[in-house]
Amino acid sequence: MQRLNGERGVVGVFVALSMTILIGMLGFAVDIGALYNERRQLSNGADAAVLAIAEDCALGVGSCDPATATVTARNFANANANDGFAFIEDVSLDLNARTVRVEVGTLETDGGRVLTPFFAQVVGWDGSTVHASASALWGYPSSMRGVLPLIISECEFPLGTAVPTANLILTFHEGNNTEECNAVAGQDMDGDGKLAGGFGWLATNGNCGSDLSTGSWIFADTGSSPSNGCSLPDLSGLIGIPTPLPIFDDIAGVGANGQYHISGFGLFVITGYNFGGQYKVNPPCSGSTRCVSGYFTPGTVHDGEPGGPNRGIVIVKLTG
Repeated sequence: MQRLNGERGVVGVFVALSMTILIGMLGFAVDIGALYNERRQLSNGADAAVLAIAEDCALGVGSCDPATATVTARNFANANANDGFAFIEDVSLDLNARTVRVEVGTLETDGGRVLTPFFAQVVGWDGSTVHASASALWGYPSSMRGVLPLIISECEFPLGTAVPTANLILTFHEGNNTEECNAVAGQDMDGDGKLAGGFGWLATNGNCGSDLSTGSWIFADTGSSPSNGCSLPDLSGLIGIPTPLPIFDDIAGVGANGQYHISGFGLFVITGYNFGGQYKVNPPCSGSTRCVSGYFTPGTVHDGEPGGPNRGIVIVKLTG
């Protein structure tokens, strides 16, 4: 009986020690989870801050200076913190490179900079300051992916035109010069003084989207109907929505051998079209005439690469 009672005592001590270790591990898990959650909130705030600052600078909304950028960073960082507080450690704004970087850190409701642990204090750990940062850039697109293969003449958006433009009605130019504009400097690549106006369609691989870059020549789709792969839902779903479209500044050849030279990208709000057959929404023309109406507008997108000319559309993207 003495041996049995002794074993019971050992088991009791073992259970007590095990429970202490388990509770300690649970406490550390809770505290580590709080650290990861803090960093997630700070990272989200930093991402939102740099995107907002870059967009403001790109579109000329308000002032693009360090003081204004710091206020914007603080607003977005606080909005993404569960307790509504985040500390702005640094805002770096480079207008020449068109980049912005924001660094944020822990800020407690009492003004402290240390995230206090709930359990780990019993073993002497008083917490730490969590940090996060994000960088973004802005510019005008030189390339874009999945662009609607409807291409508009530079004549309809001459260099220097302010956006938003008035509502336009563009007609299909049929790949020739019968509806040419009088080209201006910088709009006529082959020097013949002619540039077709209106719009055309680009050849695709069966999808209603093309990967395009400025300075490249792209084959035209034959005919005035929407490009191969563009369905009725693809087009009707774009009404009233700012849509990135390519712009051309020259045409080489006609028909199946025709090519467009890509000069840039614009953000175009389609308000109606008549592309024939079932492809009609708020048609701005009738009969056999093929047309599209809408207007160029300023705005931002997040998919593409900067380095192109300014046509009102701005690329804003995270870089780190």
